[in-house]
Amino acid sequence: MRANLLSTLLVTGAVHNSYALRPGKWCLEACELNLNYAEFNDTDLALGSHKSRACRSRLRTDSLYLCIDEFCEVDGRAEWLSRANETCMVLGNASLPSYDAILRQYPPEERILIQRLYADEALTFPTLNEVLIPEETFHERAFMTLEAAFYEYDIHLVYGWAMFYFWAAVLAIGMTNRLAISVLNLRKQGRQSTFQDTPEAGAPNIERKQGLFIKFEVFFRRYISIPATFNKRCSEPIGWCTIPSRIQSLAIFLFVLLNIILCTVDYRTTEGNLYWPQKSTQLWRFVSDRTGIISLANFPLIWLFGMRNNVLMWLTGWGYGTYNNFHRWVARVSTVEAVIHSIGYTVMIHERGGWVLFRKYLYKHYFWNGELATIFMCAVLAFSVYGLRRSHYETFLILHIVLSIVVLFTMYYHVAIFTTGEWNRFIYPCVAVWFIDRVLRAFRIFTFNIQFWNTKAIASYDADSNLVKLDVPCENNLMEAKPGTYYYIYVLDNLLYAHQNHPFTVAYINTGKESSALNGSDNAHSLLRPSRRRTNSTESRESDSLLPQDQGSPLSSLVFLIRPYDGFTSRLAKKTSLSPKNLRVLIEGPYGHSVALQQYRNVLFIVGGTGIAVPLSHLSAMLSNGSSAISIRIVWAVREHALLLLVIRDFGFLFEDERVQLEVHVTQDEEDKDDLIIEAMKNVTVQFGRPNVPVVIKEAGEEVGQERLAIVACGPGQMADQARQSCVDLLAQGHNGVEHFEESFKW
Repeated sequence: MRANLLSTLLVTGAVHNSYALRPGKWCLEACELNLNYAEFNDTDLALGSHKSRACRSRLRTDSLYLCIDEFCEVDGRAEWLSRANETCMVLGNASLPSYDAILRQYPPEERILIQRLYADEALTFPTLNEVLIPEETFHERAFMTLEAAFYEYDIHLVYGWAMFYFWAAVLAIGMTNRLAISVLNLRKQGRQSTFQDTPEAGAPNIERKQGLFIKFEVFFRRYISIPATFNKRCSEPIGWCTIPSRIQSLAIFLFVLLNIILCTVDYRTTEGNLYWPQKSTQLWRFVSDRTGIISLANFPLIWLFGMRNNVLMWLTGWGYGTYNNFHRWVARVSTVEAVIHSIGYTVMIHERGGWVLFRKYLYKHYFWNGELATIFMCAVLAFSVYGLRRSHYETFLILHIVLSIVVLFTMYYHVAIFTTGEWNRFIYPCVAVWFIDRVLRAFRIFTFNIQFWNTKAIASYDADSNLVKLDVPCENNLMEAKPGTYYYIYVLDNLLYAHQNHPFTVAYINTGKESSALNGSDNAHSLLRPSRRRTNSTESRESDSLLPQDQGSPLSSLVFLIRPYDGFTSRLAKKTSLSPKNLRVLIEGPYGHSVALQQYRNVLFIVGGTGIAVPLSHLSAMLSNGSSAISIRIVWAVREHALLLLVIRDFGFLFEDERVQLEVHVTQDEEDKDDLIIEAMKNVTVQFGRPNVPVVIKEAGEEVGQERLAIVACGPGQMADQARQSCVDLLAQGHNGVEHFEESFKW
């Protein structure tokens, strides 16, 4: 009897102590995976799926319970078995027998005699007619396979969510920076007011107090927020590429780096993996899944950064151009990840069965939808290059919208294979963002004029200056128009093109008090005139048509100066080429930030062409009561005399204040110097040739010393980049009061 007891103890010890029992649900799942390779013949194949038959098989259930008891810890067993029983009730309408009751039927001395299921036999998918227990190394392989696979699945999702954490951190920095700048501006404004009240203190010559906060703020502007990324080029394209400012490039670089790191680390490959025996195949699978999940996780960010009505712009103070750069780069990274995802699965399928198997997969709806999603994502990038955006904007926009919708639909059906719908959590927000953006666009249209279909603007075209002037009545506008903001304009006269819209900065906000000046008083008209030869020309008579004597300008209106190019603006110029027209328009806005330039004592505008709209829109506020401005200098590079004539005639009263100096540089009509005669405006000077932007800005910095100087640039890319770099140079020379603003709409 003692001998039998001893043998029983030895057998039990051999079974339970050959190695430590494994914890967690993957040990339990490993037993099920082991037994899934076998078909037990105590059930009818007609009963349905393998899972349904497994629930009804007594041989399989006994084998499963014995495996769990031999290899797995007690913790978690009851919960797992309860879920397994619920699954069987749903799939096979059968409940599993009692775990303890089954085990009591197999005492230790009998278990040692039970057949072991080895991997070599299991991988042949045998049909069995007896209870068996998976062999130890086979169970170990199943356990490691599941643990690695589901660890990767979980970590893929964690890294996908990391995209949101990253941008949340970037936006938090932006919001903190905006708050700090607001506090600093209040301090500067208070100190500036003190200087104005006590001139005997030598306010213009007093150096700013170099506290730690001030030093950091100057350092930040000099090295991070203002400079171009490299090569002093930011607004000016390099070929068909544009490079964001340094601070934007830093955020984009860190985002790209984060994606590279998260797509290349933390892969668990195992020997003897049952799903993918070769480590190279495991790596392909894990990399493909990782890149696919992170690519999908980036979708809501792409849609969020691309919307017009983005609350993040208000929270951070960053403009549409900044978020548009983020939108493009997140889309580029997501597309590259989608391509890697597709290539990875293509390689794995080809390794398993060549192109024959690949063709079979093309009939699976989730697979071909995924392939189409990747192809269309690549197409979106191809049709979004800078050159196409600039030269054929309408074509770009239509393709962009249509292809983006197709990508969203195909991606939705690609992940539809996951019946739980867990991956749609990244698709539904895209639809929500798109819908909310359209609702807010409609809201802006309604607030401008509740009878949005009945807004009639006066449009006129000047052939000499190649400029369209648009007066839009705004008596019913519920949202105050502010300097420097812009509106999207739709022209409804031709229904074929009624959907097309472009953003234009407000050149002037006419409240009605200046209507006589805007209509071209004799005094304003005579301040600057061309010679008789040009006056008698047909072009000059067309220029005079900009004065709509018959129709009259609206008493309260927004004035836009529009340079015609291709498409929308070209049709607008052609429609109004013979005489001013009343056009039915739709106005959506305002958008953008209005910089409070009236808080600065010194302001320098560096503008080119129709960029004159920026200083024009700000001048009224800067010349109003309560403004701190004492010196406003406008350096304007303009090609045609006619555009200069138009601006002086219609807005000349804005330059009559002694605080304003307009320095005009005519760049194309230099051979006709004698054609331009200045008669009565002392605050306007005309020169010929391009302005030397670095010299102008250097002189302005030296003139103001340590006082605050706002430098606003709006013009061609080269001019804007020169202004940006010159501001950095001034900061390097110790002119710490310099602040840079660039007014431009970047597609």
